[in-house]
Amino acid sequence: MGNRKAITKEQIIDVAYEKAQREGLSSLSVRAVAEACGVATGTMYNHIPDIAELRTEVLRRFWREALSGADLDQCAREAGSALDYCRKLTGTLAESLRGFRSAWLRDAGVADGRTRQRAAEAERACLQDIQLTVRHAFERDAAISERARAEIDMGKVAEFVWAAMLMGIKRDDSSCETLFALVELALY
Repeated sequence: MGNRKAITKEQIIDVAYEKAQREGLSSLSVRAVAEACGVATGTMYNHIPDIAELRTEVLRRFWREALSGADLDQCAREAGSALDYCRKLTGTLAESLRGFRSAWLRDAGVADGRTRQRAAEAERACLQDIQLTVRHAFERDAAISERARAEIDMGKVAEFVWAAMLMGIKRDDSSCETLFALVELALY
């Protein structure tokens, strides 16, 4: 028997991620990634059961990378209020999503339904952590009036603001500024 190259699932995903960044998701086939890794196609199947799983792992990696580039802690430190934080966060996430659309979604139609579903689940899991940071920002914001705190559940405000932010970011529109102005009038 000849020497076989040992490879891990993480190494396969690294190669697939780089390939997808350069060439888009459509470039990801088991054969193409195996070739780029310098391993046999069968070796790939030892780590990745199918192309849907490979694309899902690559999309998960994208979201982790995009969100790690969005320094949420720095945004929170620099923000004077919950709304300042939301404004900074909106800008950061909108920029990440623009990059995602141009580099990754140019050929998203190549992904099958199972891959799209798994990718959406991975996106939700990543974004859920950010939703918690928005909630904490509202709960800790000392500038919010006592009257507003007594009459309005800040957790519900945070959920509402986050849902509207996410919708605006995904549509790449400016509706968030209107929302922020209204929330500012109501809370401060």
